[in-house]
Amino acid sequence: MDHREVASGVPERLAEIGNVTLRVEQLTLADYLLSPRLAVERKSVADLVASILDKRLFLQVEQLKRVYSQVVYLLEGESLYSAGHVHPNAIRGALSYLVVLQQVSLLRSEGPEDSALLLATMARQEQCGLGYELSLHPKRRSDSPHTQMRYLVEDLPLIGPKTARALLEHFGTLQALFGATEGELRKVPGIGPRRARQIYALITTLYPTDGSKDSVSGG
Repeated sequence: MDHREVASGVPERLAEIGNVTLRVEQLTLADYLLSPRLAVERKSVADLVASILDKRLFLQVEQLKRVYSQVVYLLEGESLYSAGHVHPNAIRGALSYLVVLQQVSLLRSEGPEDSALLLATMARQEQCGLGYELSLHPKRRSDSPHTQMRYLVEDLPLIGPKTARALLEHFGTLQALFGATEGELRKVPGIGPRRARQIYALITTLYPTDGSKDSVSGG
């Protein structure tokens, strides 16, 4: 954390959060470093407006991007457009520049306590991950078994609802479908050589174990 942040009230709130370690330094860039790759720049609304007016914002983000692969701007305070001496379009243009052209992330905070909680959450996720795995599919608890079967088959390469139904009608069960050879797949209406090849390649691919490479292909 940069030493100039001490007076912001955020470090006090961070110190009250369990399992948070703070180290105060004189940072050349950024207000908070959550990892060697992730930098956070906290700006109050007043500071944001001032940095737009004196062009400091644009130079600063270019410098941050040169050093850190991920940059987050934490915008703290009330309405971004409450500063009457700056047209809202100037603020919108600056925010768009940050996100679209510089590809940095923007987060809004209501005040020091909110900023501290966001920083602690970002640090935990950056350093430890979520702590659990996210499902790649939304849960569909009310679906019938037949609907679940179609839902599963539609995730195969190049397969839509019509072809999924054809595959299930041809093979009858998921076990038979996933045990089919490439030649057997090609006998299904709508399944040409390309689709059959891609489906067979997927269902015969080995899933990587811990420590394995992500791309492990089967025969």
